Amino acid sequence: MTRHVILAKPHWQPNAASPVLLKMPLGELQALDSLVEFMSEHGCTELTPSDCRVWARLNDGAAAIDDVIAAMIKTDGPEAPPLAPLRAAEQSLTACRGFAGISREKRRNYDRKISLYPGDLPMDWQHHLARIRDRRDDGEIKLAPDIYDRMTRKICQYGWYLRESGLDLDFDIPSFRAYYAYETTRISVRGAPLSTSTIVATFTDLRDFLRFSKAYPKPLVKELDKLLQKLRDRANMETAQKFAALAAIDITTIHPRAEEVLAEVPRQTNPARRMIKRNRALAIAVPPLTPLRREWHDLKFGRDLVWTEDRYRLRDYKLRKTRHRPGREEYPGSVHPSVQHFVDARLLQDDDPKYLETLRQIAEQQEWPLFVHPDGTPVAANYVSQVWSSEFGTGAHICRSIVYDVVFAISEDATLAGMLMNDHTSRQARKKYTGDRAKQAALAAAGREIDKIFNSFDV
Repeated sequence: MTRHVILAKPHWQPNAASPVLLKMPLGELQALDSLVEFMSEHGCTELTPSDCRVWARLNDGAAAIDDVIAAMIKTDGPEAPPLAPLRAAEQSLTACRGFAGISREKRRNYDRKISLYPGDLPMDWQHHLARIRDRRDDGEIKLAPDIYDRMTRKICQYGWYLRESGLDLDFDIPSFRAYYAYETTRISVRGAPLSTSTIVATFTDLRDFLRFSKAYPKPLVKELDKLLQKLRDRANMETAQKFAALAAIDITTIHPRAEEVLAEVPRQTNPARRMIKRNRALAIAVPPLTPLRREWHDLKFGRDLVWTEDRYRLRDYKLRKTRHRPGREEYPGSVHPSVQHFVDARLLQDDDPKYLETLRQIAEQQEWPLFVHPDGTPVAANYVSQVWSSEFGTGAHICRSIVYDVVFAISEDATLAGMLMNDHTSRQARKKYTGDRAKQAALAAAGREIDKIFNSFDV
């Protein structure tokens, strides 16, 4: 906006010819004009730090406050009353801006340590991958784009292992056995052996490559099927461990724990620490009622989450893992009213509740992330699961089991609603995620029904 347009506004008319305004840097004048209009729109007669923070959050953050402070000193002098709340807001925003979180941004430039580049694969492997991609694009095979990409990555890892081991780059039983021994003893970057589910995914992708390429003998595919069955049996044991972790969680304490973390916010003197506490409370409170797998970090207001009919709802949303499958319905998720104040707290931060509606609108217009570090960077992909692991000893994936725990105790029919909430379409998935405690609740209910039947004969 030009200086002429700004000074032509009614609120500047009495001072439009002021030499101070005419010589003031345009950026400072624009910031001052924006603050004056903000005060008029929201009925601010005397600025508070909250007013200044909200105005800055809707504009250019601490940089906007720097400009308006400089402008106000020129117009009203260094002792102008509004300078104190402006400086307090600037101090708060600067403290958040200086916080360094762990971003979820991918490293675009990195050295491949356990993987070949796709262009370094044998030419026949590259041709097979190209044909699989073409058949997928033509609809001949139903393969989601992310699964194709994952298959390519696993083949590159398999090829790297063969090359480093001095083996021929080929698919055969001895090579698979050697690679299996390597994967089951390899230590991840986190300092722990690879989980069985990770190894299952690896060999499933290799098996699918053999199957879809139609270039390898069927006995080889069947051999991989046998290996995968053994791995899945082992995974069932790990699932039992997951249910043991679930049994140790008293689900009635989850919501109170989130409230407890939120109540700790005022005791934090650093505004960045207050924001971290609000993030943590939100990560505990919301997932059990809307289990989204590892997608919370990627949700954005406006694009995914909207405020409508007095509730935060997912709009036109399909879960990432299954959205490419034909016939997948949009996920009807929402934030339950009992926990939506955690989302409100994320939007408001330290500011006056009178700005909640404004912040909701701006968050949707500008597509703010649901979770964000104090310095404005998005959280890592596993942020919510990390919070759950530290609080309850298991990741947020357990939330799908919690849903079945609750609905199974209601009735067998209610588990159909649980399947919808968890985005499951098969009864096999329902069975996998139904915990022992839910089964025990169902058995107890069945026992009570049997007692009623026998009591009718007890005259």
